[in-house]
Amino acid sequence: MNNLTIFLFFTLLLPFCFTTKKLQLYQLVTRHGDRSPLYPLPNIDTEWYCYLTQYQYPSDTFDDTIQLSRLYREKFPMNEQVLEGNCSIGQLTMQGFEQHKSVGSKLRNKLILETNFLQNTLDQSETYVRSTDIRRTLLSAQGLLEGLYPTSTPQQSDNIDVVTIHTIDDQTDNMYPNSDLCPRIAQLEEEIEKSDGYQNELKQMQDVTDELNSIFGTTDLGGLTLTQIYSTIVCYQSHGKTLPSGITESMINRLHKHHNWVLDYISGHPEYARVASVMFLKDLLESMLFKINNQNNYKFQLYSGHESTLYPLIKLLGIDTVTEIPYAGHLSFQLLKEYKKYFVRITFNDQVLTIPKCKLQDCPFNSFYKLAMELIPNSYSQICQTI
Repeated sequence: MNNLTIFLFFTLLLPFCFTTKKLQLYQLVTRHGDRSPLYPLPNIDTEWYCYLTQYQYPSDTFDDTIQLSRLYREKFPMNEQVLEGNCSIGQLTMQGFEQHKSVGSKLRNKLILETNFLQNTLDQSETYVRSTDIRRTLLSAQGLLEGLYPTSTPQQSDNIDVVTIHTIDDQTDNMYPNSDLCPRIAQLEEEIEKSDGYQNELKQMQDVTDELNSIFGTTDLGGLTLTQIYSTIVCYQSHGKTLPSGITESMINRLHKHHNWVLDYISGHPEYARVASVMFLKDLLESMLFKINNQNNYKFQLYSGHESTLYPLIKLLGIDTVTEIPYAGHLSFQLLKEYKKYFVRITFNDQVLTIPKCKLQDCPFNSFYKLAMELIPNSYSQICQTI
């Protein structure tokens, strides 16, 4: 082998030895942060105080900056809500806002300070934000953006930046299992809850149900389910509230396991996971394709949703290593590029997940596209018809 041959060999080989996958698009799907209860415990009076508020300004323009002369603030009168205190049901608390701010701050270190992937300040030509049209997810998105792009000390200026958060009507939003959009979802939920497996689980929890009825002075848990009661208990714990007398740690542990079992039993149903999440998966996939084909400039996309946004989507992809979605839990889809080839990496709470059908942590995009297209129907309305 002559010197020229050796030189050419190493010249061709060298790039393959030192190339690394480069991030092209970072999609983040989040659950909202800590909130006030959605379901007050029956016959239990607990006061809830929410100090997180927001200011609004009506406008008929879509400018990126605006001059303000007045702002409007929404305020809930004391003790005139479903909950005692001044919180509306399911309202994001300051604690929940700070959780998302922390997620955003960690992302800032990764995507800006360490890699310069994103610009140092918010540029809406590269950042896209979408949320369900619910106050707690809208505020969670704002909290995350405050961590990702901290606002500097206000300057003397007539102009204030305006950040767009895209929302969709409840009737057509696909970021959660939406029975208005897909009637089959409600039918499946009813079928699953009537199944032998589900009913057997409820029988296994009958002693806990009886104890809770005794604590609340009810016969039917006040119309609540065990998972709804557990959801409220989590709110008590995360905000340092005293639980009603009689609710023990052992009882809470059993309710926790039951909640996770129900979540997995319903969302893990193959047809349910598909009708609940496949159109949102299609949205994510299309954004990747737009990026690959240079059809938009977005580098970061934030989708602010719910527990029911993330878990069915995870199950749809066949991932079994995630068992619950905590407040401010976050699922990322990262589009990577290496030598004209694209890959998809998925993480949950910053831990890399293996996509089972791909059997790799960095799944070749062609493989990811194939498995997604096997799930995406030709007609969503057809698979959503009730049977």
